[in-house]
Amino acid sequence: MICVSRKARNATFRNYVAAETATPTISCCACLGANDMKNFYFAGVCRSKSVRPIDDGVGPSVDEFFTLAIGGMCTLLNNSGTSIFPGDMLEWCFYNEGVGKQVALGKKDASRGTGKPRRITVKIATAASERVIGRALSFSKPGETFDLLLKSC
Repeated sequence: MICVSRKARNATFRNYVAAETATPTISCCACLGANDMKNFYFAGVCRSKSVRPIDDGVGPSVDEFFTLAIGGMCTLLNNSGTSIFPGDMLEWCFYNEGVGKQVALGKKDASRGTGKPRRITVKIATAASERVIGRALSFSKPGETFDLLLKSC
């Protein structure tokens, strides 16, 4: 999963003990719109499993720690909706699969959860994008895995 972190977060996170080795990140962009992408930067690709305690309905009681790959090669799922070719530069973006289906059917944001993006995905980067995360090393159709060489940030 692609993880992003909020820009200018150091003023509030610096006081925590884990601030030297950890950073708060998100891998789900529920309730965030496309305009919110400018407030985040690429943190890395999740490498390890995050084991959560049983949810008691009140919310998380402890932070979840996991490792991120910030450079090198990783394997990702092509969740962009388009084919990816070797050599393509890729960027991260907020994406909601429900909006595309609703627009294709001619419906207007009728059901709950289709208005805002739900996942952080990859897409082919524009020439002047500041969200570039790396270069594709293999071909992939939508729904298949591909190798990505992460740009060290």
